[in-house]
Amino acid sequence: MTSRSLIRTALTVLLLAPAAFAQTVTVMGSTALGPLVKQAAEDYMKSHPGVQIAVSGGGSMTGLNQVVSGGCTIGISDVYATPDQDKSGIRNYNVVIEPFTLIAHPGVGVTSLNPQQAEDIFTGKVTNWKEVGGKDQKVVRVNRPTSSGTRAVQQMTVLHGKAFSNNQLIQDSSGAVANTVATTQGAVSFIELDFLNRSNGRFAGIAYNGASCTKADVSSGKYPLFSFGHAYTHPGKTDPKVLKVAEDFLAYMLSPKFQDTTVLKAGYMPVAYAKSLKTKL
Repeated sequence: MTSRSLIRTALTVLLLAPAAFAQTVTVMGSTALGPLVKQAAEDYMKSHPGVQIAVSGGGSMTGLNQVVSGGCTIGISDVYATPDQDKSGIRNYNVVIEPFTLIAHPGVGVTSLNPQQAEDIFTGKVTNWKEVGGKDQKVVRVNRPTSSGTRAVQQMTVLHGKAFSNNQLIQDSSGAVANTVATTQGAVSFIELDFLNRSNGRFAGIAYNGASCTKADVSSGKYPLFSFGHAYTHPGKTDPKVLKVAEDFLAYMLSPKFQDTTVLKAGYMPVAYAKSLKTKL
């Protein structure tokens, strides 16, 4: 083989090497947590050119079911896994604290609801905004499907375990919920704070029992509508090389560099704040 041929062969090997050793991490689940994870993935891939991180939605329950079955590398969720899912061998990482907020179309005329009013709206006892001090407008409830962790958090914290009204509009993602509330007279819903922060006034946040969805009110115990954002892996059903990349990516998400900057800017709270919360998760 000539020296020129050897050089060409060496160059070919070098060019193909990144592709040959590239690792793809698939992430599925919570659409509330999705935007933050996508930002983390973009940041991580910039410094790890041989890695691809593909993030998609489907809801928290989908993320949990997929990671249990080996259908994705990381399942992201707004709720804890069930005992049966835990028994499958999945591993939980609490990656952020997620504050959630009640939102409504700007025209409803209500800026705060007490716990009973909020519960009565979503269970269907209140059907007109004038019943809670607002305008004479029909209440239009917007919600996520049963696969959603946001819905599960809402049922636990706002409805106190009671059933939702059957009279509601169901949307497949938090983004679709935000758009529906912004464009529908009388609409109300429950959503992750990040979406309110990025709404540009298209819909309004509603205080809960006089407390706003802020870091100060969550930390003080005044505001109880929040949960952990979880990331789950399944070491038993993941290629070891891919699992190593996934664990390194999650370590990046938990690093002070990401937690103390991107997490806070996006409207989440660093997971370390859980140690000082007066209301425990």
